[in-house]
Amino acid sequence: MPEPSKLGSVINCLLILTLLASCSSKNSAEDMDKETQSVSSWVATANMVGDAWIRGAVPNKYAEQTLERATEELQKEKNKIDKIKLSKDVSEHNRSLLLAEVLQLANKIEEMSRAVAKKNNSEVQQKLGELAVEKQALNKLIKVAGQTNE
Repeated sequence: MPEPSKLGSVINCLLILTLLASCSSKNSAEDMDKETQSVSSWVATANMVGDAWIRGAVPNKYAEQTLERATEELQKEKNKIDKIKLSKDVSEHNRSLLLAEVLQLANKIEEMSRAVAKKNNSEVQQKLGELAVEKQALNKLIKVAGQTNE
């Protein structure tokens, strides 16, 4: 039997480890929610810029740069989502689906950027439609994963 002071230290260590484990579980869902909100925000930005470009409300260079930045940021978000330590609230399957969807969104936005560079209004319009479909798929995944942001 350990000495009382050592037993107290062991119990304190176990309590701290339990507390840390419970905090990381809560943070998994919160981190996933934070990252999906950021993804949604970048998709909305790309949508607004693409729409504004079609209407002639923003210059080509601004639209291209903003869409390139959105693509880069979605790649970063994908990497962050991939590194989140999963809890029982978020399954590996749901994360895999979410990662695939974020990659699809990044690809659509990159294609839209190239269409802007070519000054191809009809292609940008088409990519905006495809982006809207992908955004709906993202929203469904977020709901399935138990997230609440739109």
